[in-house]
Amino acid sequence: MSKKIEDVLAEEGAAAENYDIEEILPDNVEVKRPNLGRPTVVSVRLSADEHARLQRAAEEATLPVSTLIRLWALDRLRCETEESGPSVAERLTRLERAVFQRSA
Repeated sequence: MSKKIEDVLAEEGAAAENYDIEEILPDNVEVKRPNLGRPTVVSVRLSADEHARLQRAAEEATLPVSTLIRLWALDRLRCETEESGPSVAERLTRLERAVFQRSA
């Protein structure tokens, strides 16, 4: 009797979940899984120009684009939910205005 496709998929899925990387890696290789605590992925559509601007901002911050977006989004949520004052972006904008007004 042949197995049902659902059973085969369930077995393969379980095997993949329980897979461990063998301990034959070189000493200088470190396995990281930093996003295991964040299982939800959000897709966002951007124009080519918007993506390029985000890419430049991420490069300036020496961060991956996804990390920069996550930081900005969480900062905005923190400001809206905690009412703990202005966001980082708002504080920087005020600082820039103050500096440029003094130099004008």
